[in-house]
This record gives sequence, C-alpha cells and structure tokens, in this order.
Amino acid sequence: MPICVRNGFAGLKSPLLSVADPATHAVVQQVGPFANVIRPFTINGSQTRVYVNVNDLLGFEVGDLKTGKVLQHVEVTGYQKGEVKRHGCPSHGVALSPDEKELWLADGHNSAVHVFDMTAATPKQIATIKVRDQPGWITFRMDGKHVWPSTGEIVDAKTKQIVARLTDEQNRMVQSEKVVEVVFDGKKVVRTGDQFGMGQKR
Repeated sequence: MPICVRNGFAGLKSPLLSVADPATHAVVQQVGPFANVIRPFTINGSQTRVYVNVNDLLGFEVGDLKTGKVLQHVEVTGYQKGEVKRHGCPSHGVALSPDEKELWLADGHNSAVHVFDMTAATPKQIATIKVRDQPGWITFRMDGKHVWPSTGEIVDAKTKQIVARLTDEQNRMVQSEKVVEVVFDGKKVVRTGDQFGMGQKR
C-alpha cells in the first residue's frame, strides 16, 4: 500500500504533499495544494487522511490521501499569531491521539498546545494547555495516556492537566523535539514508539 513519508516528501518550498510507494520508491500521488508550504504533518492509521501544518497558519489543514484534495482549513480561535523563536511558523507540531478522537496542535507564539475533538465532521477546539516555552513538536505515549510537548511537560491526555515537568539534576528545563518511547522486557527491547503522533485506527 502506498504510504506518506514524513521526511523528504514535504519540502519547505512546496504546498504539495507527495505520496510514495515503499515497494518502488516512486511518487504515486500528490495531495494539495495546501494554503502554504508544508511543515510537520501526521496521518491516520488507515492512511486516508493527512493533517498538515503550513506556514503562516495557526491551525492545520486536512487532506484526503486517496483523492489528493484538501478537505478542511482549521484555524485556532481566541489566540493571535505572532513571533516565534524557531521554525518560522505559528504551528509547528501536530499529533493525533492513537484512537484518533483528538488532534493536538502546537502554538509557538502563545506557548500553548490546543486540543481539537475530531469525532465530528468539523474539528472542534476543546482545550488549551499553556506550556513553559514555545512548543515545536508533540508526541503521544503509545497507549495514549500521556502527551509530551517538546517543552518537557507530561500531560494527562484525558484530563488535559500537566502532571510533571522534565528537569535535569540542576533543576534546569529539559526539552526535546526528538522523543521516542522504548519498552523493555528485562534488558530486551520489545516495543518502540515514534515521535510522529500518527493515528493507530485501521
């Protein structure tokens, strides 16, 4: 089955997302054009939808991986765009919950993560979590219970409350956009997650 490849097929100068067949390494379809050049994106488990950050948008867009069409343009309400420290776009970070009922979105200027209910035809903004710095990525725990913004908070996915903040031995903030969950059985690695916040429904 053709799949969407996160790196290399969404260039910083193109509003089109390419879909590649991993068996042939050939581009088999393009999705878009989106409203601006594509930044981080994620897909659902059945590989039918793509959720895209684009330059100059505090929000996200939704594309159909089967037809190549852009389906929705969703803007965050109640918050303004502004200057960001890194990445150069208002929203750089988007993740689906494993059950695909929610989408979590980074907001750099407002140092926040916005949560959308994705169970209806139109995404509904339902919560905002203020974080300690400007987030640039969002990762879900494999079981969906916790969310890890790149700013180092651990957020309870159900209550939307921050339950811990990562610090080092000198009580300095620990932050990273590259977070990977690893499950051990004794000394043996038995399962790993990834940083991409992809949906898991198939």
